[in-house]
Amino acid sequence: MTDTFYLYTFESTHGAISTEKLLKPVGCTIMPVPRHISTSCGIAVRVEPEKFDESKKAFLEGTELVPEEYHVYRIEEDKSIKRFDYEPVTL
Repeated sequence: MTDTFYLYTFESTHGAISTEKLLKPVGCTIMPVPRHISTSCGIAVRVEPEKFDESKKAFLEGTELVPEEYHVYRIEEDKSIKRFDYEPVTL
């Protein structure tokens, strides 16, 4: 079974914490950044696919971060066959 979700990753812990507060009403969770993606901050904000458009709107309207300070990825993970695919998403 494949699990699909979106991850916001950050260059700083401050960016992760402020985004988590911003997206809490949308329904996000905090998780470690998979090492496949980055070793920067280490904290990511996870959003389920059905909430992504809402999260993107809230993030772009409310963040003070510039594009160099964050990245967004679409993740597909299948733990049963140990497959992890990701692709960058442009906001």
